[in-house]
Amino acid sequence: MFAARYGHVSVVEYLLATAKVDAETENKDGKTAAELAEFWGSTDCAAVFDRLAPNKKKVQHSTGSPFASSNTNNNNNNNNNNSAMAAGAGLVSSTGNSNNTNTNTENGSMADWWKRRTVLENKPLHFTGSTHNRLSFLRTDKEYLEESVKAPSTRFLILADHGVMFKSSTKHLAFAQYEDVQHLIGSDPLNNLPEGLVLVFLGADETNATSDNEVLVRGRRGIGYWALDMSAKGPRVTAELKDAVEKFINTYTEKHGHYMAEMRPAAFGLSFAESGLVAQARAVIDWNKRNQFCTGCGRRNLSLDGGHKRTCPPMIQENGQEVPSDCLAHKGIQNFTYPRTDPVVIVCVISPDGERVMLGRQAVWPKGMYSCLAGFVEPGESLEEAARREVKEESGIRLGHVMYHSSQPWPFPNSLMIGCHAEALNEDTNVTLEDKELEDARWFTRAQILEALKGSRTAVWGKPSENDSLRLPPATAIAHHILKAWATEEGEIPHSRM
Repeated sequence: MFAARYGHVSVVEYLLATAKVDAETENKDGKTAAELAEFWGSTDCAAVFDRLAPNKKKVQHSTGSPFASSNTNNNNNNNNNNSAMAAGAGLVSSTGNSNNTNTNTENGSMADWWKRRTVLENKPLHFTGSTHNRLSFLRTDKEYLEESVKAPSTRFLILADHGVMFKSSTKHLAFAQYEDVQHLIGSDPLNNLPEGLVLVFLGADETNATSDNEVLVRGRRGIGYWALDMSAKGPRVTAELKDAVEKFINTYTEKHGHYMAEMRPAAFGLSFAESGLVAQARAVIDWNKRNQFCTGCGRRNLSLDGGHKRTCPPMIQENGQEVPSDCLAHKGIQNFTYPRTDPVVIVCVISPDGERVMLGRQAVWPKGMYSCLAGFVEPGESLEEAARREVKEESGIRLGHVMYHSSQPWPFPNSLMIGCHAEALNEDTNVTLEDKELEDARWFTRAQILEALKGSRTAVWGKPSENDSLRLPPATAIAHHILKAWATEEGEIPHSRM
């Protein structure tokens, strides 16, 4: 029951296939595990029951289900209570007007539409699907990090400014070894890294280790990955380091046929595994470069945990003596800072009849480019609230159901795109550009989206459309996938492998 309720697919599959549990057992409310899975929207678990226990009872959703239609009757107290319960779960509008909360489509409720989506396991979005193990529990193990950074098999991903090093004539990242960069980072880079360089431990690839290249670091097999930023910027960076960095990049790229390229758009051609690696590297490097000073006292802070934590020094020099710091950061629980991730909701807004979606465009975008509406989640705001606020501010359209689809890291520099589908509640779906952030926003039919998707899967960012036709984001962007999931029964719901 618990596994079905909370969507633990592998547990449900094991219990049905191996443990041979009785799938017809009911809880105190008279529901089977299969019914709980359907009731709470655990479609993957429901599919397992369909496959391994096909004789299960079929559930009929009541209006109290979080995924039920939000039709309400103002004269019916029970229906009003159920609607309020669902609204409290952040899934329907809290308005009491039944005329504005009818979110049924021609083919049934949004919940029915959602269940028809095809889930393709192990199909990650771009910047996800990396195969390396981040080994976060070893970031505090100084001995492991010291051994890993110098291991012969360890690979250093080289970054500088907004560029990343790529292999020549291939869509793959280029890597250096410790012996290549030792003259820059020194023999004790974890404690005495020259100012102007940033070093971050990314983890280890334990899946591709072979008898030829696997290395044991503190008893663990795998190929270590580190990110090394050579931007060498700042008033205290020495001229010697700047010259050494420039010489290294020029000679190393020439020797191996590599090249430095702007991460955007070059990273969009990478494999899932490498795109996930560079996304992690870019985001954590950027955070380190932006947080070199303590926000409490302004002193230069220290990098810890392989570049994944920073802190104000606990001891400072005062009158030639080392004394405890009086910084505010050491007087409470806020003495550490951690890498920042900015959540962004990106919403595929579906018309009340289910046959159109609303897209918008900014003036700086290429001609013909439209995408889903998006905005940052503010403090003290749920994802559903953020989706409703952003869409209302940018288009004047009010939303009811908001359903999660998938998420995608967007390392420009450190956003997390949270893709959703949502239904418009307005009787009048006229678009009003209230906050002037968009140049235009309009409704598009399913046929228009399907036609535009054909040309957008391999589209290049920044290329204008031809003949003023609609152009959508390419398959490397989450907007492409949430639009495809709505437009076609074959629309996939990607899942990361990690």
